[in-house]
Amino acid sequence: MKKLFLTALVALVLGGATDVMAQPRYGRHYGFHRYESVFKGLGMNFGYVHSSSRVRDLYLNEVDKVGGMNGFDVGLTMDFTLIPEALYLQSGLDYVYQMDKPEAHDVGFVKLTGKNQDHYLDIPVQLKYAHPLTSKIGVFAQVGPVLSFGMSSKMTYRARLEDGSNAQVIYNYYNGKVKTKGFSDSVEQIVNSQIPDSKFRRFDMRLGGAVGARFFDVLEASIGYQWGVVNKYRGDVAKDYKMRRQQLYVTLGVRF
Repeated sequence: MKKLFLTALVALVLGGATDVMAQPRYGRHYGFHRYESVFKGLGMNFGYVHSSSRVRDLYLNEVDKVGGMNGFDVGLTMDFTLIPEALYLQSGLDYVYQMDKPEAHDVGFVKLTGKNQDHYLDIPVQLKYAHPLTSKIGVFAQVGPVLSFGMSSKMTYRARLEDGSNAQVIYNYYNGKVKTKGFSDSVEQIVNSQIPDSKFRRFDMRLGGAVGARFFDVLEASIGYQWGVVNKYRGDVAKDYKMRRQQLYVTLGVRF
């Protein structure tokens, strides 16, 4: 995964440098014979991300909304010019972290407090239409797919035992492995019975769009929504259920 990250990062930076060197500096005329480039290429972004999942029971044909994870994303982005001052191909590389804390519950005489944590690498490939309003402000809309690669997805439960010692159980959603520490054999069996049977795919793809604005040729703000098109479940569970991840995001960016 580190090699994938570094390869994508180098490709993005080299692509940005090539685009900057190859493209003339276009601008729109705004009076007084001045030209302003309201949209330009390489940048960094940071934002808030909220995701939830819709699970469909394939036999009962019922859909439930489950979970709700909050977090942030940070990454590099690049606009490759297709039509100057109008149409771009936007790509980049984002690191996404999300977390939620399910309600604590009792297993036997042990009270478990839990936390789910997800780490992703996202690669957007979207068409972006931009329209300058003034020499310093522009608006844009973008649409297209986002490729997502799961780095880690784990559920961790911790407990304080009667003797004052700490114990924990960690479930890996990608490989289905369980790690326990500090539980007696009898309690460990009870805890393991609470572990879900489901496993997740590492690869996901979402379709979506966003709208936003650019200020002073430097700052950019956007809000968007994405719908998952890949069943996140794999294995036997995927025969009975489909889970698709949806995501809302609000980002701020800086362009160079």
